[in-house]
Amino acid sequence: MLNVYICEDNKQQREQLERIVTHSIIRQRLDMKVALSSGDYLDILEQPRCDGGLPSLFLLDIDLKADINGIQLGGILRDRYPDCFIVFVTTHSELSYLTFQYKVEAFDFIIKDNPEQFHMRVEECLRKAYERHLKKGGDSRRMTIETDEAIINVKYEDVLFFETSSSPHKIKLHERNRQIEFYGTLKELEKQLDDRFYRCHKAYIVNVDNIREIDKLKRVVHMINGETCYVSFRYYSGLVKAMQSGTAEGSLEDDSLQKHRASTY
Repeated sequence: MLNVYICEDNKQQREQLERIVTHSIIRQRLDMKVALSSGDYLDILEQPRCDGGLPSLFLLDIDLKADINGIQLGGILRDRYPDCFIVFVTTHSELSYLTFQYKVEAFDFIIKDNPEQFHMRVEECLRKAYERHLKKGGDSRRMTIETDEAIINVKYEDVLFFETSSSPHKIKLHERNRQIEFYGTLKELEKQLDDRFYRCHKAYIVNVDNIREIDKLKRVVHMINGETCYVSFRYYSGLVKAMQSGTAEGSLEDDSLQKHRASTY
């Protein structure tokens, strides 16, 4: 997920930019959202902290009619979020040299003058920023999920657990800051996941790397973000071994063995 933050003091222009961004995200099926659109730069400085540090794209007007301008704001954001994308949206093309003075490292500089070209530039900028976001370092293993609204790339390392949804034929994916529902079954899902995932219950597949602790008495699995899922008796010992070894390898074998023992006894 790439969060988009818009700072534009002109209400009409801000709403127009927000519509362009929202429609572009939907049309291109990008795993992005407008997290905040505001005319107050203080909102922009505060909100990313509340969003758990998710990757960010900032669309900033330069003339904010405030005690700082957009380029100064970009400099502050760059210091706080070194990996963020900063794009200036303005009529003041002559001020582009200031991005070097404030060491902002702008991703793009979009001029508002031509409405049709402006729309195209914003759409292209969103796509390129998203592609760059996907190529950035970290765990490269990922899965692609198609929902009714979008096609979403999800990193394995960001997944907490999967559970069967209350909606028929659907699975609910839990990440630290969001949940996504999509069509499928846990049985099908197991075939494509790697060995960090363990089938701990008939209704859950958990990412062992993101477990904080297990309540042995209640058989409740506590994840690193405070969410919980459950481990059934039959899978408990296998999950503990997976946590100790750092791999969930063998969860299917454990399942087969448990079924064999149940039929034997």
